[in-house]
Amino acid sequence: MTLEQDIKLSSEAFKTAANEMSALKTRAETLKTTLEQMYNDLTTALDTPAGKEIEIEAKDVLIKPIDDLILVIGQMSKTLDDIIDTPYYQGVFDKYEQLMQNIKFN
Repeated sequence: MTLEQDIKLSSEAFKTAANEMSALKTRAETLKTTLEQMYNDLTTALDTPAGKEIEIEAKDVLIKPIDDLILVIGQMSKTLDDIIDTPYYQGVFDKYEQLMQNIKFN
């Protein structure tokens, strides 16, 4: 059995990933806002102690994980942007491309 794997580095792939992460963060923020409004409407309709308990649980169970997800996505997006903006990484991409050109046997 042979092990063979092509390594591919692409600055365009990093740019695409960064753009998609940014869009994902926006969608997660929109989801959070929508859920907050939905639960606000629900607890307003249920102006009882049970309604208040639903509001508290909603924040703990649904909104907090989305907040955490937004933080993670934001950090990933920032990291990708840093990779794209750092000349060091562009040098890695350039050297990789040069290496691939030098080892082509065709």
